[in-house]
Amino acid sequence: MRLTRHLDLKLSYACNNNCVHCVIADQRDATLAQGRRDFRTTAEVGRELAEAAARGVTLVTFTGGEPTIRRDLPALVRAAIALGMSVGIQTNGRLLSRPEVRGPLLGHSVRFVVAVHGPDAVIHDRITRAPGAFGQTMDAVRALVAAGEKVSGKVVISRYNAAVLDRIAGVLAEAGVARASFTFPHALGNAGRAFDEVVPRYAEVLPSLLAALDRMGEGGVTEAVPPCLLGRHAGRASEAAWRGTLSSEVRQLDQGPRDWTRDRRTEGKAKAAACAGCALDASCEGVWREYLEAFGGGEMRPVGPDAKR
Repeated sequence: MRLTRHLDLKLSYACNNNCVHCVIADQRDATLAQGRRDFRTTAEVGRELAEAAARGVTLVTFTGGEPTIRRDLPALVRAAIALGMSVGIQTNGRLLSRPEVRGPLLGHSVRFVVAVHGPDAVIHDRITRAPGAFGQTMDAVRALVAAGEKVSGKVVISRYNAAVLDRIAGVLAEAGVARASFTFPHALGNAGRAFDEVVPRYAEVLPSLLAALDRMGEGGVTEAVPPCLLGRHAGRASEAAWRGTLSSEVRQLDQGPRDWTRDRRTEGKAKAAACAGCALDASCEGVWREYLEAFGGGEMRPVGPDAKR
């Protein structure tokens, strides 16, 4: 089985949304408070890409913050491609509704991972805290699909949208998006500051999440949702699907490179005592530690005769 080496490269912490679940809000605020730059220069990104390519990285995702606010993004995409990398852009899509921003990024086989957090402007704009964001984001999604680009949806789950994930899946599917990831929030940054307001219980999420996976078909996956809770959709847990095939490194602005595949499993997440002996243990990373600390592990549903119940 071939291992893909992936780089998540944060271009800046700046963003034209202010999402209630944003995990980098603390890092952004601390960086600015200390008078440090909250972005990488074009030259710095070029050096990062060249160094990564020399180490065998073949896939880079430009993240942030919001990558599309950078005027040099098309040049960065071309630089990565020239080094033999496939490119993804994780974006809220708002500026991609503008042809002059979208046009230079077309035709390069970029995977556009577009954040859609609500089925309508009422919910989406409340989550992004940016009036008009939903309309711009969906205009961008439809334009990218019409141009033949590769588009995936990125839905961060919260108390604001926990009951309407299936409706979001429907909006994406109607726009021509065949792939979507439904991601449980990591309680850092804004989500950590407003934990009770933002972070739902799994029990709140499961009915609409399972319906959303039904709606998306094979193109729907989850992140940070234990497979034991997914029933017949257990194979849709992306951590299990990527295990042994994808190795991800994250490069933030305020810390050294991190082996995110390892650190996510060993530092970011934990398992409940009840999970011991579960038949899904090898393919499950557990849940975010902050969730376990707040709610315990009573919701877990260990699978197999050796599991502790």
